[in-house]
Amino acid sequence: MEEITLVTDFFDIGRGQDKNKDLRRTAQRYFDEFKRWARIQNTLVVYTDSDSAEIIKGIRAEYGLEDKTIIVQTDNLFELVPGLLPKLEKISHNKDFLNFRYLPEASSNNPKYDYLWMMKYYFMNDAYERGLLSENVVWMDFGFDHGGITYSDAEDYNFLWKYDFNNKIHISCLHDPDSVIGMQSLQFQDDCVMGCMYGLSRELVPTFWHLIKDAMNALLMLDCMDDDQQLVLMAYKARPDLFEVHVTDWQMIMKEMGAAHMKVREKLPMQAQAENPYKKMLRIAVRKIVPNKNDPKHAFAKRCYNAAIRVYGK
Repeated sequence: MEEITLVTDFFDIGRGQDKNKDLRRTAQRYFDEFKRWARIQNTLVVYTDSDSAEIIKGIRAEYGLEDKTIIVQTDNLFELVPGLLPKLEKISHNKDFLNFRYLPEASSNNPKYDYLWMMKYYFMNDAYERGLLSENVVWMDFGFDHGGITYSDAEDYNFLWKYDFNNKIHISCLHDPDSVIGMQSLQFQDDCVMGCMYGLSRELVPTFWHLIKDAMNALLMLDCMDDDQQLVLMAYKARPDLFEVHVTDWQMIMKEMGAAHMKVREKLPMQAQAENPYKKMLRIAVRKIVPNKNDPKHAFAKRCYNAAIRVYGK
């Protein structure tokens, strides 16, 4: 069985200065997270800017893997798909779009974030066109597993990963992607598809990219945007025959795609969460803003609130 080619990217789009402190992630944090899994022995294709290239190369060299590391440098990230970023920026300032979304300050409402997350599939296709890929390909987020939230032993990454994806695109989902309509996912931003890792046969890489591009264009027609979790969900809805769905937990797709030796960290019980302010707004809308229960606006507000309850709980 031929070894997998891994593809990843790193571009600093300013997440270290995110206005939501819970979402802030500095460049150094990304490098620290990458260093944890960078010991994997597979050929790794990295798309990055010239300022980061030597740092990434140096991290791989620490494990004796510089010769198995291909750096593709680009300093014109936002010009690679001409005209897309201005469209996303326009949508990000549209109050109707932000009010439509369950989490108005989420990263997936950030135009540079959505652009870069779509570029995962562009970069995989670029690697395909450059002839850099083996028969089986894995996209691996640069900050995969966020420093060890799922896999407990960094040394477990010290192996040569091999797997046959059997002419399918393997995606991981927290629940059955057919159990919700795509518009519900777009509005309530509930997690279904996990974007941290995908495995697929090389011949499907161009098809995957075109499906993602079509999904983004479809969102733009609705004056909407989202990150690749929504785009992959839409790609799956368009061509379910191409996909193999793993209903699993965060990062677990790696263990399920041939890395069975990876040791999993014991999960801590979830803490109770405060009511989301948007959900609170919906509740108030039901009870106060439209007091007449026979008014269609009351029924619509109640349906929105009940949908939020189904997705996020009380």
